Amino acid sequence: MAAIATIKTLSGVGVLADKAARDDIPPFRQFNLVYGFNGSGKSTLSRLFACLEEGKHHGNLPSGCSFEIALDGGATFKAPNALGGLESHVRVFNEDFIARNLEWKEGRASSIFYISEEQSDLAAELNAAQQTLADKERSRDADKKIADEREKALKNYRTERAKLVAASLHLGNRRYEARQLEKDYETLSYDKDARLEAEALTALVDVARLTAPPPALNAISIEVDAIRKTVEGARHFAELSIGTVVLDEMENHPAMVPWLKTGHDFHSANDLENCLLCGNTISDARKQKLAQALDDRLSKLLGELKDAGEKASTLLTEIRSASGAWPKTAELELQLAERYATARHDTDSFLNDFVPFIEEACRILSARVEQPTTPITHDLPSPNQIAARSEALKEAIAVQNAVISEHNEASVDFAKRQDDAREAIKKHYLAEGHENYAALKNSLKEANGRVSSLEEEIRTLEGDITALSAKVRTHGPAADQITKLVRAYLGHGELTIFAVDGGYELRRHNKIVKGPPSEGEKTAIALCYFISSLEADGQSLKDLILVIDDPISSLDTKAMNYACSLIRSRLTGAAQLFILTHNQHCMNEFKKAWRNQAKADPPTAALLFLDVSMPEGTEARSARIVELPSQLRAYDSEYHFLCHKMLQFEAVGGQYSEYWFMMPNVIRRVLDVFLAFKVPGSHPLQQKLEALTKKCPDIDDIRIKALDRLIQVESHSDSLDDLVSHSSMTIEETRDANAALLELMAASDADHTKAIRKQCKDA
Repeated sequence: MAAIATIKTLSGVGVLADKAARDDIPPFRQFNLVYGFNGSGKSTLSRLFACLEEGKHHGNLPSGCSFEIALDGGATFKAPNALGGLESHVRVFNEDFIARNLEWKEGRASSIFYISEEQSDLAAELNAAQQTLADKERSRDADKKIADEREKALKNYRTERAKLVAASLHLGNRRYEARQLEKDYETLSYDKDARLEAEALTALVDVARLTAPPPALNAISIEVDAIRKTVEGARHFAELSIGTVVLDEMENHPAMVPWLKTGHDFHSANDLENCLLCGNTISDARKQKLAQALDDRLSKLLGELKDAGEKASTLLTEIRSASGAWPKTAELELQLAERYATARHDTDSFLNDFVPFIEEACRILSARVEQPTTPITHDLPSPNQIAARSEALKEAIAVQNAVISEHNEASVDFAKRQDDAREAIKKHYLAEGHENYAALKNSLKEANGRVSSLEEEIRTLEGDITALSAKVRTHGPAADQITKLVRAYLGHGELTIFAVDGGYELRRHNKIVKGPPSEGEKTAIALCYFISSLEADGQSLKDLILVIDDPISSLDTKAMNYACSLIRSRLTGAAQLFILTHNQHCMNEFKKAWRNQAKADPPTAALLFLDVSMPEGTEARSARIVELPSQLRAYDSEYHFLCHKMLQFEAVGGQYSEYWFMMPNVIRRVLDVFLAFKVPGSHPLQQKLEALTKKCPDIDDIRIKALDRLIQVESHSDSLDDLVSHSSMTIEETRDANAALLELMAASDADHTKAIRKQCKDA
C-alpha cells in the first residue's frame, strides 16, 4: 500500500502557508507526529487529508484553495478536481468525523459495523467482489477516458465543420452550429455526386451572400430600322438628280437655290413688281419661268432634306449616349454578370459601327440642303451591307435583353434560389466530410458500447456487494467492541455502549446518560467508534492511511496515558499513521514512542511541528510544516522552547520578528515558570515578582514596570495551547518586557540563565 510522501503545493488553504513545488518540507514517514498550538492549522491539515477520503474538495476548506499531495510511489492528487482514487484507503478522525457520526443530544452514535469470525467467509467473498469491482471500474474509467477523447474529437470536428459551412451559407442573424450539422447529417439526403467543383461552389456562395434580391432592370430599346432607313435615305438624297426642273442660273449657282426660292415666295406673296435686291422690274415672263423652276417638287425636296437632316442629327445624339442608359454590369445577378458584360460590349460595338455612317448621313443631308440641285459624293456602304449590319445589331440587342430577362426572373425567385443554393452548399460539405464524420462517430459508438457493458457489470457487482455487506454487518458485537475500547481509552468502565434500534445508547454506571457527556467522553466514544469501524466490511488495517486529529481532549494525565497507549497498540499496524495534537502531554507520549524510529536509518517516523509566524509585510498568520524544534524534541517541558523564543526575539533587536505576535504570551509563561521556581508558594504572580526584585536592587524600576504591564495584560496559561493568539501589547512594550525578564533572570540566577542560553544556543 502506497503512503503519503509529501504535500507538494499549497495555495489559499487557510492558515497553512502557501507552498510551491520547489519549497521543501520534511517528508512524511510511516508514523507522523504533527504538533501545533491551537489555531496553527491542524484541523485544516486533517481536512486536506479528508479530501482523499472523500475523493473531492472538503466543504470546510476555502472554496478557491488548491493543493497537491504526492504518494511515495509517485502518484499525485490535486485539488480541486483530481482527488479521487484513495477513498477506500484513507480514514480521518477529526471534529468533522465526530459531528457526522455522533448525536450528542440523545447520546446516540450512528450505526457501527463489525465482522465476526463466523462471517469471515462472507468477508472474503466481499473482498473478492470489491476487488473485481475495482478492476471493472478501472477498465470502465479507462474506456470512459477513451470515449471522452473520441467524443471531444467528434465534437471538435462538428464545431470546425459547422464553422466552415456557416462561412459559406451567409445566414445573417441566424446561426449554423454543430448541432445543426449533426441534424443535417441525419436528415439531408446526399451522395458523393453532391460535391461541387470550386467554381460552382463559389457561384452558390455568391448567391447565398446576397442580403436582398437584385432590382428588376429595363430591357434596352434601339430603333435599328430607323438607323438603317436614315443611312439608306441619306444615300438616296446624295445621288438624287433634279436638273430637268431648274434654270441655268440655278445649275450655275446651286448654293443660291434656297435663297432664290425664299425670295420668289416672298415677292409673290407680297405682290411686289420690283426686285428688292436690284430694284428692277420683274417681268411676267420672268415670274412664270421662276414659278416653273421653283414649283412644289423643289419645295418638297427641301422640306424632306431638312426633316431628314434633323432626324439624322437626333439619331446620332441618341446613338452616342445610348449605352449610358443601359443597365450596368454591376447591377446584374452575380452569376449573369460575365455574360451580360460580353453581350453589352457586343451591342455597344455594333451600335458604334453606325456612328460614322450617321455622321456621313448628316453631312450629306446638310450639304444637299445647301445645294439641293447638285448630287453629293459619299462613303456610305451599300444597302446590303447596311442591312447585314442592322441584323447583327438586332441579334446583339436580343442577346443582351435575354440576359436582362434572366436577371429579372432571378429577382422574382430570389428566396427560392437562395434556399436551393444553401442546401446545395450544405450537401456539398456533408458529402465532402462524410468519411471522416462516419469514422469518428463509429469510433465513439464502439467506445461507448464498451463503457455501457462495463457499467452494467458494475451495477450487478454493486448489487452483490450491497447484499454481502448487509450480511456482514451486525450491531451487537460492534457495541461490545466499542465498550471495550472506551474502557481501555479512559482507563475505567463507567461508560457502556448498548445497541438499540437505529443506533446506540450511552449509559454511565448502567444508567442512561441524560445530559451530554464530557468533552473527554465524547472524544473517547468517537475515537473508539472510529477504531472499531476501520476493519469493517472486510477492510484491512495494513491497507489504511490513518489521520487522527487531537485524540486527547480534557483528559487527566492517567487517562491520557491510557488513550495514547490504546492508539499506539491498535493503530501501529496501519500503512501510515498521522497524529495531530495541540496537547503537550499527548505530544510527549508519542514523541517518546517514536523517537528512536525517527532517528533510525532510514527513519520510519517523523516528528513535525506547525510553525506559526507572521511574515513581514503581512497581517495574517501562516503555518509551515517543519521538523519538531530541538527544544521540544529533547525536553518534556516547554520551558526550554519558550526561553529559546525569547532569546531569538532578543537577537533580532529592533528589527522585525515573525514571532512578535506570540511573544507576550511566551514571556508571561516563562515568567510564571521562573517565579514558581525562584519564589515557591501560592502567592499571586505580582507578589512573587516584588519579592524577587527586592533581592535584586540593581534592576531598573522601568524594567520592573514592563513586567508589571505584562502581568496586567496577559492572562495566565498552563500550556502552549494559546500561544498563537494576538496580544494587546505593542511591539515596543513586548521588547521591553522581554529584555526585563532576561535581565531579572540573569540578576537573580546567573548560573541558570547562563545554562539556558548555552543549551538554547547548542540545540
